[in-house]
Amino acid sequence: MDYTKVIICFLLCMPGAVLLRAQEDTLLRSVVTLQEVIVQQDGRLHNSRERKQGADLQVPTDQLLEKISGVNMIRRGNYAWEPAIRGLNAGQINVTISGMAIFGACTDRMDPASSYIEPNNLKSVAVSYGTNNESYGSTIGGGFNFKLKQPRLNSEKRFSGLAGLGFESNADALQTLAALEYSSKNFAVRGNGIFRKAGNYAAGGGSRIDNSQYAKWNGGLSAVYRFSDHHFIYTDYIQDEGWDIGYPALLMDVAFARAKIASVAYRYQPHSKNLHHWETKLYFNTIDHAMDDTKRPKDQVPVHMDMPGTSRTTGFYSEALWTFDNAHHLTVRLNGYRNRLHAEMTMYPEGAASMFMLTIPDAQRDVAGLDISHKMHIGQNAEIVAGARADYTGSSLYSAEGKQLFSGMHLGNLGRSTLLYNIYLNGAYRMNNHAQLFAGVARAMRSATLQEMYGFYLFNRSDGFDYIGNPGLKNEASCNLSTGARFRKSIVAIEGQVFAYFFQHYIAGMQVPGYSAMTYGARGVKRYGNISSAVLYGAEANIEVKPLSVLTLKSSNTYIHGQDVNSNALPLIAPFKSVNTLSVNWKEYRFTGEYEYAAAQRHISSTFYGELSSPSYTIVNLAAGKSIPIKSTLLDLSISLTNLFDRNYYTHLDILKIPRLGRNLTVHLTLQF
Repeated sequence: MDYTKVIICFLLCMPGAVLLRAQEDTLLRSVVTLQEVIVQQDGRLHNSRERKQGADLQVPTDQLLEKISGVNMIRRGNYAWEPAIRGLNAGQINVTISGMAIFGACTDRMDPASSYIEPNNLKSVAVSYGTNNESYGSTIGGGFNFKLKQPRLNSEKRFSGLAGLGFESNADALQTLAALEYSSKNFAVRGNGIFRKAGNYAAGGGSRIDNSQYAKWNGGLSAVYRFSDHHFIYTDYIQDEGWDIGYPALLMDVAFARAKIASVAYRYQPHSKNLHHWETKLYFNTIDHAMDDTKRPKDQVPVHMDMPGTSRTTGFYSEALWTFDNAHHLTVRLNGYRNRLHAEMTMYPEGAASMFMLTIPDAQRDVAGLDISHKMHIGQNAEIVAGARADYTGSSLYSAEGKQLFSGMHLGNLGRSTLLYNIYLNGAYRMNNHAQLFAGVARAMRSATLQEMYGFYLFNRSDGFDYIGNPGLKNEASCNLSTGARFRKSIVAIEGQVFAYFFQHYIAGMQVPGYSAMTYGARGVKRYGNISSAVLYGAEANIEVKPLSVLTLKSSNTYIHGQDVNSNALPLIAPFKSVNTLSVNWKEYRFTGEYEYAAAQRHISSTFYGELSSPSYTIVNLAAGKSIPIKSTLLDLSISLTNLFDRNYYTHLDILKIPRLGRNLTVHLTLQF
């Protein structure tokens, strides 16, 4: 592959290096805040604020993430979709909850960390599109930080809260939620909960998708105590319980998925001339997950098996923000965590003794990192954010049984220690009151995940191979570039950007001749290895037109292309996608029409990465709502009709090409007081 053409094309699009003006917050970042939305993406110089309605608290987190520009969801069923950023996923991105590291326990990635958070206890989602100080760790593709909602001190109302009810015609899905908050001058506490249940859904045309049901509840409790003018203690606890979860794209379903997430934080906020705030947090989370095939027809289960897994993470972070003469802002964060993964499989062949095997043989990772970010104002129109992060990462097997198992597959030392470094420079320049330019460059690294290092016959449904880990993997690295411009004047706002990731030591599975597969029907065995180089590049364009105060038209368009040094198309890359909406907000009424188009994806590698092509699709969605003030309360009614024409469709990132929901009528009723 000729990288020279890609680099020359990219440089022609880049503004001059001196044309730099940073966003008030960290660049290369998108923030979606529930109830009041703030979008800040790749150095925007403006905030777009929109009052969110009660229905947004009932929409699953998966669907909220899918609306963010550059974010696609990997779907294995109707529950717990896995997020991807610009074609990067899994170990290439970080997922944190209010800065806390958290890792799913399922070897088939049925339980991404995002599945354990609900909008009811979520304040905002910050999306980083590359390495920066909002990533909370070394990363290539950025990440998600789900910031939990905190109770407010000294609120106007001593007691406030909400209650809601929702119903979906497709799958007879039901959700109920409630929240209650108490606020005083020095103490505030908030409790919330939500329950969801859905049956098997119908795809476009009416065909029933078996094993797509789910049930769950999620509850949270948060408190804040001010013991002096500048000293605060925050506590958070979330429990998420899911059961009877079907995955039509996989060989097994889920008996239960359980999470317990707890933290305590101390915050010193002097509001002095220099030190703005200093916060230290301790946290702990546990994930328990069990795959199950007992509800599948016997002809689909050649050999019955159980596959439980656990994840245990303990960690901390301490960060401080200093300001100097209003032109320099310094953020320093020290963080660390220990994560332990255990996964096993027991097979019960008819007429024979059961067989037990560790699929993640008690793997452990210790991480300690330091992040320093410096934001500099240059005059009134320019700003630069420069930063660096260093991580020490130690990986090992902590049990004698695990070491004994994996030593037969890998000769040499099973433990590994690495030093990672990430550096970045982002900035933008305001040309005038209507036009801005922005750019960013970064050198990013990541260590192989524990599954990539120590996984033992993990079946990948996407390509049909069993995977074996490799403790000798090199660190995956990337040079990230991005640049763009925006224009806003009168009724029109336009923003466009291009980006590229140039990988070294790209991690992928490589077929191992002569190895026998463990999973029934698997095509063979692959071991994780390094490919010398790969490239991923793309473009995003957003247009907004507001011809009338009550009328808004928006268009969001994304294109991504990726391939490795051997000209194999990279896997799980979404094709060109365009989402176009027309919104009317008149008095207390709101109406929305949405047209979504995705092109066919034919740039695939069926031989190396095992992907299949995907056809194009178009769908139309409609929604309406009204907010009704009733004394000191607000009653909100929302009705939506998705997939209006009942299209039978799937996206390229839907595993096994399982069709998505057909026509679906949703009604949400929310009372806020």
